[in-house]
Amino acid sequence: MENVFQCKKTETGVTLVWMEGRREKQEFFSFPDLEEMRIKVPDLIEHPDLFRIDLQEHKIYLSQMGRITN
Repeated sequence: MENVFQCKKTETGVTLVWMEGRREKQEFFSFPDLEEMRIKVPDLIEHPDLFRIDLQEHKIYLSQMGRITN
């Protein structure tokens, strides 16, 4: 799993950004994808560092290291 450090909102979803070595990598997730995973877009945009990406499953998970309380 990859640690997210940035989230860019688009018209149809979000692009999550992480580092792989010295290279910046990106993965797109549509709003229906996020809804299915029960990921709150405002939390993802405001606190991208609290999320991780599983690239093989194309899923986003809230990191066990930190939790958003709302």
